[in-house]
Amino acid sequence: MPHTNLRINQTRFLSTIDEMARIGLLPDEAGGGRDRRPFSAADRAARRYFREAAEAGGLRVRLDQAANLSARLEYDDEDAPTLLIGSHLDTVPHGGAYDGALGVLAGLEVALTLQESGVRLPFHVEVVNFTDEEGRFGYFFGSRALTGVHTEASIAAFLDAADEAEEFDDLPAMWAQVPGQLDPEAVLAARRPGDSLAGYLELHIEQGPRLEAANVPIGVVSAIFGRRAWYLTFLGRADHAGTTPMGLRADALVAAARFIAAAPERVAADFPEAVVTCGNVEVKPGVANVTPREVTVWVEFRAGTEAELDGIDEALRRLAEEVAAGPGLAAQVDARSSSHPTPMDSGMQSLIQQAADSLGYATHSLPSGAGHDAQMLAAITPTGMLFVPSKDGRSHSPAEYTPPEDLVAGANVLLHAVLALAQPSGQM
Repeated sequence: MPHTNLRINQTRFLSTIDEMARIGLLPDEAGGGRDRRPFSAADRAARRYFREAAEAGGLRVRLDQAANLSARLEYDDEDAPTLLIGSHLDTVPHGGAYDGALGVLAGLEVALTLQESGVRLPFHVEVVNFTDEEGRFGYFFGSRALTGVHTEASIAAFLDAADEAEEFDDLPAMWAQVPGQLDPEAVLAARRPGDSLAGYLELHIEQGPRLEAANVPIGVVSAIFGRRAWYLTFLGRADHAGTTPMGLRADALVAAARFIAAAPERVAADFPEAVVTCGNVEVKPGVANVTPREVTVWVEFRAGTEAELDGIDEALRRLAEEVAAGPGLAAQVDARSSSHPTPMDSGMQSLIQQAADSLGYATHSLPSGAGHDAQMLAAITPTGMLFVPSKDGRSHSPAEYTPPEDLVAGANVLLHAVLALAQPSGQM
């Protein structure tokens, strides 16, 4: 591979990681971690830092109609396609230093390294910070806009949620910077045609324990899990808690509890790579002296194939019927949302593997249980993801940590995957 000796500027890269980690930092007494929720003052500060670093390096900065902020390394041929590299700078409340930010800042470092090296590529390189990946008002808002998934109705729902935010005073300051100020028609215009793109690459922390357990620095992502979410409601009968004998009760909460306890074992037995979570319970009437007549359980399950999702769906419905089989009990499933499993492009996986091999890094192929902007991009362009380890598998937490040497390894593999894509054998 040409340019085999090219490496990122390790000192500069780790410095940008550290500086970004200070933006939105919360004191320990406030729970620690970072809070860069989309459209907040901290989010604007993170964007400003990214913009200034990109412009200082000679990259062209643009902001699209969905507030996606990007830095472009452009070459002579204006009609050449664009390779996108990206992730997100926003965080969950009390989030870590690396989730999302690593992908944006590693992409920035790759673009700066290419700029300084004088390497000529057959495509433009654009590093993208996608808007609201974490879902403050709507998951993957920016990447959904870029890939043309949005409708006027979905944008309106996003804006309605934003209008109800407690931190409303942050929003006008953000929107004033956005072309079209997030008008639905303007957001729809943020769509990029797939034939204008050379592909998409995203570096991310694993957010799980497998790479660290295997002592492997690079994960080649095979697919992103699909997801289904339900409101599962158990119906029973409200009775006096002191006078109704145990054998005559139709207690909806007892049925719900049996489901919650059994669901993980039921799924793990037949679908060992999948996950199921019962994340919330609402009880009515919700008082101590009345047996519960209605209980709604929020159920979510994720798996790597549609067949697995179908199998889990069937198994959990059957379980709900079993635990609600007593007199006076019933169960109802309200399927609320879903996303399909998203395989990563096989050619991009090969390029990432090739890049890691050329640098001497061991790899492990694995799916992603978490969602990423990559699952949006995969619908319109060849897409690849690579992971670096997360200590103890922790993420969305102040405890999130990846050692510097793994951060650097991931950025260098990302760089060499870009170089491999530029070679005739790497063309998709």
